[in-house]
Parts: sequence; structure tokens; C-alpha cells
Amino acid sequence: MRPGCDFWTPEPVFLGQDVYAIGGGPSLRGFDFGRLRGRRVIACNAAGYSLPWADVLLFHDNSFFETNRPLIDGWPGLAVTASRAAKAASDRLLRVELVERPDFTVGQPVLKLGASSGHTAVSLAIAMGARRVVLLGYDMRKVDGVTHWHDRYTVADDPYSGVFRDGWRGFNVAALAVGVEVLNATPGSALDEFRRVNIDDILRKPTCRP
Repeated sequence: MRPGCDFWTPEPVFLGQDVYAIGGGPSLRGFDFGRLRGRRVIACNAAGYSLPWADVLLFHDNSFFETNRPLIDGWPGLAVTASRAAKAASDRLLRVELVERPDFTVGQPVLKLGASSGHTAVSLAIAMGARRVVLLGYDMRKVDGVTHWHDRYTVADDPYSGVFRDGWRGFNVAALAVGVEVLNATPGSALDEFRRVNIDDILRKPTCRP
């Protein structure tokens, strides 16, 4: 933490490694998350229930904190939020500062602001030293009328194919500028900002985790 404030400065624990950012998109329904064990993982929001061993649990909103506090309080890894209210209520949370800026930061207390926790997961992975970030569950669209692979909450409207998808503009160029490649391994994703890959091809390669 920086002296005199409650913001946390991310540490380079992912230096030179691949990091998997797990969103909530419906393409992950039925996915075997055990395939990611031994790799660096950031779980966004309710993805933490299916990946209780992930390195980081990340959420934005105080409402998620209030309705999922047992998950957060018992989280064995890093629990990271952008919520001031959640941080004030729990000393075990690490709060990141998000600022609207064109570039990514590495090892600094200020992260590039995006439109959702999925965006912040990419900013956080880069800030923590990732060499590649692999996206799973970043559908940015409804599939068969649903927006998530889990049933822990529903979204009445569809910000994913609008505000959230548009919020990715410029992320790829900014990531490449700091030497990081972001790969979209989400089947059928409407997000075209990053190079698409097959998760099976990525997982065939040995883990970079020391």
C-alpha cells in the first residue's frame, strides 16, 4: 500500500508468465476448470466459486462483496477490488486505483480503467508482470439468451455486446506497447480486439509457473 492511502501497489508475482483471466461468459458452461490448475489465474466475480485455488479473486462492486462475503472472507489467495466501500469493510481486501488512461502500467499503483472487472483483470495481470494474458469467458454477447455460464446472478440488459465490448478499443495496442500479448481463447467471442486462439492449443504447452 502507498503511505497515507488505502490503494495497493500490485507486485510482479506473474513476471514473465502466462496469466488466465476468467470472465463469466456463457461459453464456459461445462468447461473443466481443473485444466487450469498449476497456472496463473485471475477469477472475476462468481468465477471464484469454480476456481477456489485461483491466484486472484477480482471484483468491482460493493454489491458483489455484500452478497458473496463468505467467498471473499475465505479466499486463500489475493482478493482484489476497486470498491472503496468493500475495502473499508474488510482489511483482507486489496484495493486498486483505476484511472482513465491510454496506457498500461507495470508495478505501479494506478491501473488502466476499463468498462468492467474483465477489463480490470487484464490491467491487473499486466501490472503484475504477465507476458501473456489469455481470456476465457469473454463472450461479449448473449448465447441462447443468457449472459453467464453460471446462475449466481443475471443481467437484465446486455451491456456485454455494447458498452463492455466497445470498452476494449485500444487495449491491444496498449498491451503490445508494454510487451504483452493478450489472446482471446473464448469460443465464439464477439470480441475482436485480440488475436483468437484455441484453448486446447495453449494448454498443450508447459506451464510457465515456477
